[in-house]
Amino acid sequence: MNQKLQIILIVSLLAGILVCFPLWINERSFPVLPAFDFFETGGFFHFSLLALLFVTGLLSVFDFKLSTHSLFLFLLLILVLRLQDQNRWQPWVYIFYVLLAFVFTYRCKMITEKTLLKLFRVAFIGIYFWSGIHKVNAGFITNTLPELVVPDLGPLSYSIPLIEAFFGVGLIFISTRKISVLLLLGMHFLILYEVLFGFFTFNTVIISWNLAMMILLVFLFWNKEPIQLFSNPSVSKSFAILIFLILPATNFFNLWPGYPSFNLFSGKTAKAYLYVDEDFKTNFNSKTLSKFDDENKITVHTYSYSELNVPFYSEKEVYLQLFNKLCERSTHEFSVVMEIKTLPHLFKNEWTSESYFCDQF
Repeated sequence: MNQKLQIILIVSLLAGILVCFPLWINERSFPVLPAFDFFETGGFFHFSLLALLFVTGLLSVFDFKLSTHSLFLFLLLILVLRLQDQNRWQPWVYIFYVLLAFVFTYRCKMITEKTLLKLFRVAFIGIYFWSGIHKVNAGFITNTLPELVVPDLGPLSYSIPLIEAFFGVGLIFISTRKISVLLLLGMHFLILYEVLFGFFTFNTVIISWNLAMMILLVFLFWNKEPIQLFSNPSVSKSFAILIFLILPATNFFNLWPGYPSFNLFSGKTAKAYLYVDEDFKTNFNSKTLSKFDDENKITVHTYSYSELNVPFYSEKEVYLQLFNKLCERSTHEFSVVMEIKTLPHLFKNEWTSESYFCDQF
């Protein structure tokens, strides 16, 4: 089973990286946003890291005699590449990275296969539960939900994300597990439909993520094995409970980032907009230029999707880091202006707005 888990995760990660390959190169027009300045590299060294990432990933899939060493290098390289650009901290990268770290601890004989499966199950329960809970807000109900292929239920629309959360809880109990698996598979099929034909056609990178989640969901939960979340404590299980069940709750108090809290499509993450003059528009490619409205305004997410094929990492400090990088290309303080909107109240679709100018940096 551990080999299957490892193969599914690595293949999905490599497929996702290929779909959004511009995100993983440093020599591009979209600014690179390193966690620390000394991590910003380019040229031959950076492409060597990328090439080595794919070599170690493929070795981890096809050569299990070397897979412990190659998996370690694979995880190390992803960590370095993620530190080079915070926009690479996508939810699917975070989730599969942590799950692969669990696999690595098993391959180092630090945990048993039975414990490994428990860690995966804790992770999946937390992902589905918090993904649903974080959608219980006016931003999701008013702005996101109407774009999806679901009926208009009025105030009862708040029950839709709660149902997703209940599906996650349903994975715990033997009596509800299989029906929860089937309903969650239906949800994933709906997401894939939206990506291929509906509202999310701009977000093709999540196809491999959803396919992997569906396969793993069946592997992990199509059985009658009891799941005891809080009994038989261990260091590894406590760690899984911490990052998948506890820390996502602290996002409500801004103590933990949104994407590692599984709220990518929650509708409540901060939004940012760029207003530029005609001269500054030369910094964008032709595809991005077509996304500007008549006021020379574009959302940062649209900008990121257009050039990197992923959503932007929606944290205020990262938005401001991007703005600071763009200001380095400006000719005057009004060449580019950023507006950041946040949702101060979960049940009112009213957004507070702050504007930033280049002379502030």
